[in-house]
Amino acid sequence: MRLGVLGGTFDPPHAGHLRMARLAQSRLDLDRVLFVPCARQPLKDRPPLVSPYHRAAMVALALGARRSWVLDTRELERGGLSYTVNTLEALHREHPGDELFLIVGGDSLASFPRWHRAERILELARLAVVPRDGEGRTPPPWGEGRVHLLRAPDLAVSSTAVRAAAAHRANLSGLVPGPVLRYIERQGLYAAPASPAKRRKS
Repeated sequence: MRLGVLGGTFDPPHAGHLRMARLAQSRLDLDRVLFVPCARQPLKDRPPLVSPYHRAAMVALALGARRSWVLDTRELERGGLSYTVNTLEALHREHPGDELFLIVGGDSLASFPRWHRAERILELARLAVVPRDGEGRTPPPWGEGRVHLLRAPDLAVSSTAVRAAAAHRANLSGLVPGPVLRYIERQGLYAAPASPAKRRKS
């Protein structure tokens, strides 16, 4: 089996994440794609804004009924800093005959050598790279034969942009799947805190 692994904070999951999964699955003939929300990314200064419960719930809603896309919560359950190599090691033990493909955005190529045990990651999985922020179109000087650059337009959406739009009550249609949009609205996620004047009036 050819297994794709798409990790991230998913704070929130958005249309770009789904596009990455579709692109990698079609270009690399993947049988399944695991969506793996992390507890906390080691290379980010701040923790996710919303709880693991909400992020896992939103990913489940984003995946819908597509059977080949699966929510994997092992990193949330493990807690602490989430190291990709630990997840890939576990998947390799669980599915020793599977080919693993780690799906990443092009912007991750620059930081990849700083990932925990990056060389071991490349032993366990191939990288499937989707262009982003103008990066991911040129083969890196490392990982020969282990990096697949997926030719496509740059990703045009980010979780940061979605959170900013939600904070200003902008229309999120097209940025996140419909079920995720309704969940964000229903739970009041990412809303900017009320000003002191508004709090006094309420």
